[in-house]
Amino acid sequence: MTTAVRTARKGEATRLQILDVAERDFAGLGYDATRLEAIGDAIGIRRAAIFYHFHSKRALFEAVFAGIHASLIDFTEQRLQGATDPWERLLLLVESWVDFMVARPTAARLILRNCANGEHPDDYSPEFSSNALQLMRAIIAEGESLGTFAPHTSMHLVNLLSGSILHYVCNPQQLGDDHPYRPDDPGEVGQFKSILRKAARAIADPGHNDRQRSA
Repeated sequence: MTTAVRTARKGEATRLQILDVAERDFAGLGYDATRLEAIGDAIGIRRAAIFYHFHSKRALFEAVFAGIHASLIDFTEQRLQGATDPWERLLLLVESWVDFMVARPTAARLILRNCANGEHPDDYSPEFSSNALQLMRAIIAEGESLGTFAPHTSMHLVNLLSGSILHYVCNPQQLGDDHPYRPDDPGEVGQFKSILRKAARAIADPGHNDRQRSA
């Protein structure tokens, strides 16, 4: 292995470490409170070394979001391979998002914090809304065009499903001590997915309410 190759691999490893720690800090502290010095200390590098990989704090923030979005989209598209029915595709997407966020709670916290507080720089719009959510919107639009889904359900489903997933992962303590849960517990995850499936059916299935009334 040449010196150049070793140097490049070491540089990439450092870059990935920076992204990992930055995701944790941005998720836990928010954009403004995150300090590049603290990120460097956690890795064992100087603050100036971070600027070798990311020219600013904003660039680092954008890179963290870009990595989350790319990973989520890739993970989801792998799960959707071979599925053609709109209901199957929608439910596979929802379950893949649950699994992704449960496995990577810092991503869920960062997205939720960013949506709630608008802490990203004013001229930066996260690609989450235009890329990841577009997958869901496209599936819903296809289902509506085929008559599989009730019309005009996109906004309701996107908000209900994506928002519920983020809150499920981020807020296990919000229900109080009487209703504790661990978001990564397989039993809890299974129950949550079942509830999301039922909620999606209640909103998007054209005949759901009629069947419920006649039951």
